[in-house]
Amino acid sequence: MTDFMSKPRFQIPSARALIQARVLKRVRGNKQSKKNKLKFALTAELRRRAKERVKLQHRHKMQQAIESELNQYRAKVYQFYRSIIRNPESTAQEKLLARERIDLLLGLDLDKE
Repeated sequence: MTDFMSKPRFQIPSARALIQARVLKRVRGNKQSKKNKLKFALTAELRRRAKERVKLQHRHKMQQAIESELNQYRAKVYQFYRSIIRNPESTAQEKLLARERIDLLLGLDLDKE
């Protein structure tokens, strides 16, 4: 008596399988010609290049802004360390540390060679 309820006659597909089947049906039903595919590929490539060009322009502008800010910051830091060296009340250790920092700032560090 329980034999007819043991196995269903068909398997119920999952929602994902149904969606995939619908997509495949649409793709097969809406076959594009080679000309349309080529046109689509070319427009996609043009969009990609345009996005890349805009991204490079923005990157260039950001680098210029950061570079100008870095130069101003370096100038301020240099003036700060020079003021420590010129201050007669600074200790020898503070002056030596300021000199090392100026060397690092200007890229004159000889220890890294």
